[in-house]
Formats: sequence, structure tokens, C-alpha cells
Amino acid sequence: MPFATIQQRQVFYEISGQGSDTLLLFNGLTMSTLAWGLMMPALEQRFRVLRLDFQGQGQSQQTPADYYPLPQQADDAAALLDTLGLDQVYLVGLSYGGMVAQHFARRHGHKLQRLLLASTLAWSDAVNEQISSSWSRAEQAGGADLRFDISLPWLFSSRFFTTANAMLPELRRISALTGWGAIQRIIGGVLHHDARSWLQDIKVPTHIIVGDEDRLTPPYQAQLLQQGIPGASLAVLPGAGHAIHLEAPQAFCQQIFQFASR
Repeated sequence: MPFATIQQRQVFYEISGQGSDTLLLFNGLTMSTLAWGLMMPALEQRFRVLRLDFQGQGQSQQTPADYYPLPQQADDAAALLDTLGLDQVYLVGLSYGGMVAQHFARRHGHKLQRLLLASTLAWSDAVNEQISSSWSRAEQAGGADLRFDISLPWLFSSRFFTTANAMLPELRRISALTGWGAIQRIIGGVLHHDARSWLQDIKVPTHIIVGDEDRLTPPYQAQLLQQGIPGASLAVLPGAGHAIHLEAPQAFCQQIFQFASR
């Protein structure tokens, strides 16, 4: 399995696909590299795809900390590109990964050809704090199962529960694989996120997408990102909730392809 040593830690990554351009994918909060599976066949036809697990995710080594700062996660990804000898990439950040991607674009913009931010936040507001608090209380009261149940309405659209309900048992199993301590440290980084004062410093061509039923990172957050990042474009996916990599993988891929070919 491929690991790179970054800041004396082992960072897990995967590379696949046949394209000449490299597409770097940043995971959502409880995701690992495996979570992109529905999109990979299409993406691998167009790109060489690089996925990694951040601290607190998947197979990457964790270190003790109160929380994992988003700038540090971004710096880890930049160091991985240096280790692999990759000068520039297309970057797609989903949810938590979109927040990390904002810091990456600010700190390492010279490494990016284009940036796509999906289902993500410009800043962590009071509602977001209440959501994370409810997840914490659910974990304490009923463990991973109750936390999973509490999170469902925030993650998926109405359509998902009528057309893709069969996916839920497997998603429940996967959700339980990530320990609550790691999730807490990742959430701690989210709660410190507020990019509103420096979004104008992002000079990379940027596209933003959001589902019109996204309750966790609602469309007004996407609009803040579009207004703050110079020249950014915005697309709203009809009938999609937050987890668009599961709900709308084809539409998500199409947005990536269209933006990359501009």
C-alpha cells in the first residue's frame, strides 16, 4: 500500500487512472479514499487521480492533538505533491475537503490549475456548531449507530430516501469504522474555519457546486464563496443533498469535466 512520510507521519494515498492531467481529491469529514468509488471509473478515463486520507481519516497515521487544523491538512497535501514530484494539479474538495481546499488554494495556489469546491462552507456558523454538538451528544447517548441516524437528514435529499435506501446499511457500517476521537479532532478544525476575510486572496480559477437540498452546507454558503473568490462560478444541482458523491456521482463528474475543459 502506498504511504508517504509527511511531517514524520505516514500519509496514505492512492493513484489510478490514465490521464495526462492529475486530479487531486480531498475527502469529506468521515470519508476515506474508498468513498469516491462511484465516481472513479469515469474520473480515471480522463485523469490520473490522486486520493489521500487526511489526519483522522482512513489509513493515515494520527497524532495526539486537540484538533487537526485545516491549514496543516492543506500543507500535508502540498508536501505529498512535492514528494510525488507533481507540480500542478486540478483540485476537487468535497465538504470538509472543500474547506481544506480553500486553505490549500490560499497557501499553495501555484500548485493548482483549477479548483472545484463542492458542498462546502465559507465559514462555520452557529448552526454548524449546533449540528456538531448534536452529533457529539448522539455519540455519547447511543454510539455510532445513533450518531449515524442523527446525521442522515443533514446528508441526503428527500429523493435519496425513496430511491437509494438500500445503500444505508453499508453506509452505516462504513461510518462506524471511523473512531469518534478522530472525528472530534477533524470537527475541531471545521469549527475554527472562517475564510470570509481572505477568500479574495484565492486567485485560482474556481468553480463551486452545491445541491439545492443541501442542509448541512446550504446554498447560501456556496453563494458566499462565489461572491468572495474573484471570478468564481457557481452551479446548483437540482434534487441533490449534501453527499453528492453518492447521490449524484454522474452530475458531479460532469461538473468536473466541464470545468476542467474551459
